[in-house]
Amino acid sequence: MSRKRLHAVLFGPQGCGKGTQGQLLAERFDIPIIGAGDLFRAEIGEGSPLGNLVKEYVGLGMLAPDELVNAIIQKRMKEMDLERGFLLDGYPRNVEQAGSLDRFAKINLAIQIKISDKKAVRRLLGRRQCPMCRAVFHVEEVQPVEQDVCTYCGHALIKRNDDEEAIIQSRLAVYHFMTEPLASYYRQRGVLLAINGEQPVASLFQELIRKITKLGFVG
Repeated sequence: MSRKRLHAVLFGPQGCGKGTQGQLLAERFDIPIIGAGDLFRAEIGEGSPLGNLVKEYVGLGMLAPDELVNAIIQKRMKEMDLERGFLLDGYPRNVEQAGSLDRFAKINLAIQIKISDKKAVRRLLGRRQCPMCRAVFHVEEVQPVEQDVCTYCGHALIKRNDDEEAIIQSRLAVYHFMTEPLASYYRQRGVLLAINGEQPVASLFQELIRKITKLGFVG
């Protein structure tokens, strides 16, 4: 079997653990993880025309249109050294964006982490995050060494304002309508890897590594 580099996208509902798994996979395969939000913030920070447009939409509490999102992602990815591969998190958000991505980047693996809405709500209600280093913990599943204190940098942990049940349910509905159809899109292209996210972090990561390695990807 030929060995190949990961050119991957990672998606799943809020609370599925894709942020954690994305970081672990990026380290394991020695590739950059490209967060769409980080790219947008960088563009806004530079004060570019594209960044200023995104800032206007954010200020109005609106999602930026696909054309603008696609332009920023394409611009930023062209500026990066992606020879060793990459992992995209937070993009594409819908099938239209996936089609745009296909025109400038060859995706050879789409990882879908699947959990039930009930599990997602429980996880998010118990989530605690470090505002300094962005590390994520959980009151039951991934507890810090010291209660309410980040194990990595010692900063006090917080509960995010959007980790309220009504907001979570609304975000899950948006995910099912907008992003979940990516599964069919990538299944048709023969690159979908769907995995059960309702398992401990370490077990999920081990299963991902086993299956990705079996597909012939190398780090």
